[in-house]
Amino acid sequence: MKKIAVIGATGMIGIPVVKELVKAGFEVTALVRDINKAKQILPNEIKFVKGDLKDKTSIEEALKNADGLYINISTGPTDKENEFSPETTGLDNILEVAKKSSVKQVIYLASVLARNYTGDWWVMKAKKECVIKIQKSGLSYTVFYPSNFMENFTGGMKQGKKIMTIGNPIHKLWWIAAEDFGRQVANAFKTEKSLNKEYVVQGNEPFTMKEAAAIYVKNYTKEKLNVGNLPMGIVKFLSIFMSPLKFIAKFSPILNNNIETFEAQNTWDELGKPQITIEKFAKQQN
Repeated sequence: MKKIAVIGATGMIGIPVVKELVKAGFEVTALVRDINKAKQILPNEIKFVKGDLKDKTSIEEALKNADGLYINISTGPTDKENEFSPETTGLDNILEVAKKSSVKQVIYLASVLARNYTGDWWVMKAKKECVIKIQKSGLSYTVFYPSNFMENFTGGMKQGKKIMTIGNPIHKLWWIAAEDFGRQVANAFKTEKSLNKEYVVQGNEPFTMKEAAAIYVKNYTKEKLNVGNLPMGIVKFLSIFMSPLKFIAKFSPILNNNIETFEAQNTWDELGKPQITIEKFAKQQN
C-alpha cells in the first residue's frame, strides 16, 4: 500500500496523522476546502484536491488511484439533525465513492465515547452509526476508538490564559498525543493484521481532566497559564443564550461520566506503544 487519501486532513488530529503518514513514506492526497490554507499547515509532499463531502466528484478525484483511505470527520456545533452533516450524508457519500474506487482499506477515527454511548443524542448516535455503515460497506476496514487527545490542551480547552475543565470530571482518561496515534495509523496501513479490526487508542497513563490540565500547565512555559473550571449549571444556563454552548452542554456530561478502563494493549502490540507523555507534549509547544 503506497497511496493514501485523507479526508479531514486539516483538523486538530488530521494534521499530525498526515505528517506521520508522509514520514512513513506514503503518498498522500488530501481533500480540502481551501488549498492555500492547507498548504500552510501540511507537508509540501501532499497532493491537494479542492472539494468537500457534498461534492462526490471531488471525493472521486481525491480517491483516484488510492490504496487506502483515512477518514477523520466529526459533527460540529452548527450541524443539525436531519440536515447534511459530515457523519451522516457526508459519510454516505464517501462510502458510495470508495466502493467504486481502488481503495483496499478504510481507516476511520471513531470514539470510545460513542462506542459506549446508550443515550438518544443524535450526534453520538450518528458517530456510532458510522462504524456500522463502514463495517457493512463491503470494504476492508480498521476502526480506531480514541480516548482523549492531548491536542485538546491547545484546542478547545485553552480559553485565553486558562486550560478549562467543565463540570466535575472525576474519572481518569488515558491521554494520547495525535503524533503517537498517527504512527499507529501509518502502521495499520502497513500490515494486513489490521484489516477488519477495531483498536482502542490510549496513552501510557490515566489522569482526570484536572490532573492532566495541571501537568500541562506546569510544563508549558511559553506563557503563564492556569487551570480553570466552569460549573455545569452555568454552562447549561448560558447555552440558552449562546448556541455553541448547547453542544458543550450535551457533550461534557457524556465525557465526564464515562468510566474508562485500559483496553489498548493489543493496539500497542500490533501498531506500536505511545511514547509522548503530557509533560513532553507540553514542552513541545514551548
